[in-house]
Amino acid sequence: MLRFAHNDRVGPPSLGLLAAITALAFCALHMVVPALPLLVRLFDDSPSRVQLVLSLYLAGIAAGQLVYGPLSDRFGRRPVLIAGLAMFLFGTVLCGAAPSLNFLILGRVFEGFGACAGIVLARAMIRDVYEREAAARGLALVMMAMTLAPAISPALGAYLSEWIDWRAIFLLLGGLGAIVFAATLARLGETNRNRTRLDLAGMVGAYGLLLRSPAFVGFALCSACCSASWFTFIASAPHLLADIMGEPPSTYGLMILLPMAGYMLGNFIAARFAFRFGSLTLLICGRVLAFVGATALMLWFLVGGVGVWAMFLPIAFTEIGDGMSQPSTMAAGLSIHIRLAGTASGLMGFLQMAMAAGGSFIVALLPQDSAFGPISVFAAFVVLALAFGLFAVRRQSSAALPLACPAP
Repeated sequence: MLRFAHNDRVGPPSLGLLAAITALAFCALHMVVPALPLLVRLFDDSPSRVQLVLSLYLAGIAAGQLVYGPLSDRFGRRPVLIAGLAMFLFGTVLCGAAPSLNFLILGRVFEGFGACAGIVLARAMIRDVYEREAAARGLALVMMAMTLAPAISPALGAYLSEWIDWRAIFLLLGGLGAIVFAATLARLGETNRNRTRLDLAGMVGAYGLLLRSPAFVGFALCSACCSASWFTFIASAPHLLADIMGEPPSTYGLMILLPMAGYMLGNFIAARFAFRFGSLTLLICGRVLAFVGATALMLWFLVGGVGVWAMFLPIAFTEIGDGMSQPSTMAAGLSIHIRLAGTASGLMGFLQMAMAAGGSFIVALLPQDSAFGPISVFAAFVVLALAFGLFAVRRQSSAALPLACPAP
């Protein structure tokens, strides 16, 4: 049952708007990825340096999530979200006008730091108004809807960089960000009716309380390794396609639709069957599917070598499992301490993006003439996600979690 906070000026939160707010961050991520090999040539720099355009964007998201969660628990979701979206717009303008790679990287840090507000606070708003099982369903619906925009973002980024200019990517992102910012001002209400006191000791104590819960740590690391596996793949795929297979950026823009569709299918399964089978059952089933996909990718590579379909088909199967498990993992983690939902969302998001930034930077340092390294790193993260998921569910089964939000 939904429990909406009253706001005199605006209506209750819309899942569609929350999906758009969250999708904005991932549009800004995925739209730039196909242009990375082009930026290497334009700025006459190394792939590892250009990779910072992706890695430090993820690092900005990671750092910001430690801030936005506690701030929103104290001051409310709405004002903190508005400030974050404003910073995203500032960073996007800086990127579009960047005269050098250093300025572009700096703009991406601001862009990522601002974009993470939408990721953290959309999840926290859903948890504010849903009970645990319903939260898993609501998160799955939002994730499925928000995947539509990032699904087409790589294709847009590829064609914009091929046919116009890489700066056109940031012009489009700025327009999308302005629309989302205006809609947030006009339509998004406040959902946090249980404010907590903000102080350094309190923040440290809140993080300590969460980190002392083995179940929370397990769910958080499961989600982080799941995200890291995906970002490891997208960090390496454009270079593998361009440098090993001789494919243009548009090939990545089109083929990435396959795993995106797999993720949406997984989200649909999670939304459809969360109440029937339980979110934790879907979590484990999803991680097992992802493990099977990663194993198939590794075996296919060892037997037949690298190829476009040999790379993207197993990844698509893995993403079905990711789409099934991620909503349930997030809902379970946010349910450990309901009054700290914003802090928990921020901490889980920090671990996701920090692990993803580390993984994407690692693959940038690997030799670019072989797919073995990136595929091995991807598979290792999938195995770790399964292990942490099994651990968290086992610990969860020995402790009763609160299933309902406290009444406003």
